[in-house]
Amino acid sequence: MLISGFQLARLALLLAVAGWLVPAGAADTKPDKKKSQAALLRGKKADDAGQREEAIAAYSEAIQADGSNAAAWRARGRDYQAAGDRQKAQADFDKAIDTQPGGAENYLARGEFFSAMGEAERAIHDFSLAINLNLERTEVYTARGKAYTEVGQFERAEEDFTKAIKLRLDNAAPYLGRGIARAEQRKYRDAVEDFDACIERKADDEQCWVERSLAFTGISDFTHALNDLNEALKLKQDDVRAWRVRGAVRERLGDDNGAVADYAEALKRDPKDPRLYMARSAAYVRMKRYAESLEDRQQAVQLDPKNPEVYVARGGSYHLLGQHDKGFEDRTRAIGLSPSSPLGWTARGYAYFLLERWDEALSDLEQAVKLDPKNTEVKQLRALAQSHVEEKIQAARAKELAPETVSVQLPVPVEAPVAAVTPPDSQVAMPTPVQAPAAAPAVAPAVTAPQVVKAPPPPTPAATVPPAPPPASPVTTAAQYQQQGRKLIQEEHFAEAIEPLTQAVKLDPFVATTFNARGYAYSRLKKYAEAIADFDQAIKLNPLYGNAYTNRGVAKRAAGDKAGADADQAKARDLLKAAAK
Repeated sequence: MLISGFQLARLALLLAVAGWLVPAGAADTKPDKKKSQAALLRGKKADDAGQREEAIAAYSEAIQADGSNAAAWRARGRDYQAAGDRQKAQADFDKAIDTQPGGAENYLARGEFFSAMGEAERAIHDFSLAINLNLERTEVYTARGKAYTEVGQFERAEEDFTKAIKLRLDNAAPYLGRGIARAEQRKYRDAVEDFDACIERKADDEQCWVERSLAFTGISDFTHALNDLNEALKLKQDDVRAWRVRGAVRERLGDDNGAVADYAEALKRDPKDPRLYMARSAAYVRMKRYAESLEDRQQAVQLDPKNPEVYVARGGSYHLLGQHDKGFEDRTRAIGLSPSSPLGWTARGYAYFLLERWDEALSDLEQAVKLDPKNTEVKQLRALAQSHVEEKIQAARAKELAPETVSVQLPVPVEAPVAAVTPPDSQVAMPTPVQAPAAAPAVAPAVTAPQVVKAPPPPTPAATVPPAPPPASPVTTAAQYQQQGRKLIQEEHFAEAIEPLTQAVKLDPFVATTFNARGYAYSRLKKYAEAIADFDQAIKLNPLYGNAYTNRGVAKRAAGDKAGADADQAKARDLLKAAAK
């Protein structure tokens, strides 16, 4: 096969180009260790001078000259980490390990990186590899001890810090770390000894003073704790934690004014910490500065709106200021945020109890006990609420068994004044909600005719029972309307009670006790259909409302529904039995 002159010339040119390329490529890939080491030294000098960009450039030159220079990869990775470039930093640490998989320093560097990034488990893995490769130095054990502390493995952390101390007795860091690990295990006195050693070796380490103060609080030595915090704040005025802890210590020492001042200092430095507002608000409550307490808790709610604790606290402030509707609303919201926590149920049940709303208190406290069966205080409160509910049930049953004489006109002696039929308690103060008035005394004066005949005429005779006096102040809230309606029921002004209770329902249609109260008033007026409808709604809002079942059973029996009445009474008994367990 013949080849033309042009083709031969072209082939020669290609071979020549190939000859140029191969030697050049071979020259580029050959490592220059001397050049790489010189660039590495320049990078270290630039780092020492604080010239990070120049250092990174020098390390890059070292890597280009010799890609197997693991020290250059580690050094550049640390600079990228310091610059906040996490991705590049990890890539360099990984490359160092790939280049030199038996190099313990590479695992130490990457472990420190993972620890700084909050990845304690990965850090522990790398530190362990470094130790297994015989890198047994105090800083390695100290670093792994800190990582163990981060993941809550305090016994292992204590072991590592002890090894670090044995390797170097003059280093304060492992004493500090071991003290923290021991304090987490409630070995407070041992922790105090470690922090003593830390302070002996490095008296200007503010963290040693703060940690020792916390250990002192663990053994209730608040005076020494306060002294340590004073020293810590001399060393570092802007330490938010020191201000916060000192505020708490001052609370324990009974110095609420000092606590408020410390929390204020902490808030100047960190105004976005809801814990500080919560802590200061508690001090304000003890000082009876309720308005300021509410302001702090309002701020805590804004900063941490998904935390049920802040709503329970703010609800407490509302109750202290007499704003009970808002207080119940906050505690109900806390329950909604965490229905499986006893916190909201206990808080709302306690508020109901203090306001003598026994049925609702019992219902909430029952739920709290189910969620926290070991809480003896809540159990005791539940038992008290149960006793009050039983008293109400007994009083209601006594009324139902009493003769129905309210609508029966008894004959009156000729010489007796008409006003003699007025109930004896119509002009006296309202009885407490716990003791409902009995029906029988209302007609007692009418059957003692010989004594009534000789009674002097009253100054203002009346043919009928006088209407209930108007409220002393304008009624504007659902709670006020409900209170007015309950008062009228207690005075047996059942017809007059319907209107304020209806207004209460309009303003807040989610309160079971309001429907129960109005239903009771309807029942006493023999309007059983309306009564049963209200009891139905009360039970719908609170399926554990035993008193509503009792009242509905009475209304159903009066309306001719014996089977329904028996079922309701049985349900009420079951609820009472369950509450007694």
